[in-house]
Amino acid sequence: MRSLLYVPGDDERKIAHARQSAADAVILDLEDAIAPERKTAARDTLARALRETDFGPRTVFVRINGLATPFAIEDARVVAATGRAGILIPKVEGPDDVITIAPILASQSETGSIPRRLLCLIESPRGVLASREIAASSTLVAGLVFGSADLTREIGCRLTEGEIELLYARSHVCLAARAAGIEVYDSPHFIIADPDGLRRSAQSARNLGYDGKTVIHPSHLETINEVFSPTVQEIHEARRIVEAMEAAEGRGAIAFDGRLVDQVHLAQARKILTRSKKEER
Repeated sequence: MRSLLYVPGDDERKIAHARQSAADAVILDLEDAIAPERKTAARDTLARALRETDFGPRTVFVRINGLATPFAIEDARVVAATGRAGILIPKVEGPDDVITIAPILASQSETGSIPRRLLCLIESPRGVLASREIAASSTLVAGLVFGSADLTREIGCRLTEGEIELLYARSHVCLAARAAGIEVYDSPHFIIADPDGLRRSAQSARNLGYDGKTVIHPSHLETINEVFSPTVQEIHEARRIVEAMEAAEGRGAIAFDGRLVDQVHLAQARKILTRSKKEER
């Protein structure tokens, strides 16, 4: 997934639009996008939308309310019962949060035909420091999501251009995900009418090793998808590396365009080609 679009879980119009968007994934939100007095009604609307809406090839997640609230467990049960979405757990600060939700997602489903997946939103100092344990806490955890807004507030830092103040935290979460063999997604770019800033933010996350980015406005999707897709040049070079290594009759390393190419480069080239084929579909 390159782009994960947040959509208010009680807004049927926006949910309908999301199913026609360029997003790779849709996150139906029961947390920050919903006022406290509308939580229960929003849950009912979302459950109906999950059962009745065809999201096509898009992966669907629901951001439930935090485990410190009285809504979280019932949110998870309702989502799991539809069998049509994974769960994004907000404000994850340790493995216990995952261990609480994972059995609900694993045990309840009407159809059992949709992959059950968990994403963990890391948005506090405790969450960042525990991200390695969180990533490895359940086989249902598919990825970590970096949450810059709440983390910035809790740290008390002042962000400057490029958000260098969060570099350690971003890198730590990325490394934790990679150590566990799972995906990792960056926080949204919060300024809607800022195409240059959006591109810089996405490129910075891509350079750091992130797989994609969460999105708060559909106008950001095209840029996010472009940045997190292999370029034509990368695909071309990957094909050449694979062809050259296959023609080398089992040699572990070869000279390629004046540099040494070995099995690490071959694995990376194959990963690029696999990703490009998925995106073509």
